[in-house]
Amino acid sequence: MSIIPVRLFAAIVLLLAAVGCGGGGATATPAPTPTPTPPPDPGVLLERAAGRVAAAESLAFTLEHIEGSAELAPGLLLTRAEGVANAPDSFRIALDMEVSGSFLELEVIGIGERAWMTNLFSGEWEAVAPEVLPVSLDNAAAVFAGVLAGVEAPRLTGSERVEAAEGGGYAAWRIEGTLPGSALAEVIPGALAETAMATTVWVDQEESRLPRLQLDGPLLAGDVPEVGRVLTLEERRPAAQIVAP
Repeated sequence: MSIIPVRLFAAIVLLLAAVGCGGGGATATPAPTPTPTPPPDPGVLLERAAGRVAAAESLAFTLEHIEGSAELAPGLLLTRAEGVANAPDSFRIALDMEVSGSFLELEVIGIGERAWMTNLFSGEWEAVAPEVLPVSLDNAAAVFAGVLAGVEAPRLTGSERVEAAEGGGYAAWRIEGTLPGSALAEVIPGALAETAMATTVWVDQEESRLPRLQLDGPLLAGDVPEVGRVLTLEERRPAAQIVAP
């Protein structure tokens, strides 16, 4: 009869004890609960978007009425505006107008202290004083950045896909608030400072595009209550060429 060495015997006893106490296998360690990502601060999103707009050397923009129009002067209705603006003080804008049921296009150019506007009836360019222009975009980047910074009581209301004018789309944060008319007084003479427009801003989640805004409510004295407009901004690279006519 062979004698089992003491060390080997002890090892066998420990092994049998471990198997006997295992209860059918080891218990799996539970996975840690992931910490939810808090939603972004809408004020911070608007601040960063305003910074990107302010830094743009050249901006393309479109202001389109989706309901109603803007009465720039008695009987002179603006339905759409499209143009470009370069830092610091040059711009060219095409305005779609309606006068007594007729549709006309008016173009304006501003370069420093000089300005030109096409005659509504002949279409010829005429030199004019800058203060008579129906719209003005001196220092456009700062003006549009101020519009974003001027949104009051912003709140994050969702995330959605925004279709881009050049095709495709992008994921955007939707922010809602109000905008006082004074924020647009530099662009549109006669804007009512005391009005408060319901404002929606779509901010690109990847921060590679400039924001889009929708402004609902009267801005000028002749606006109907349900008037609504969409402002789209894009950075131009290279900068647009703006020359005197």
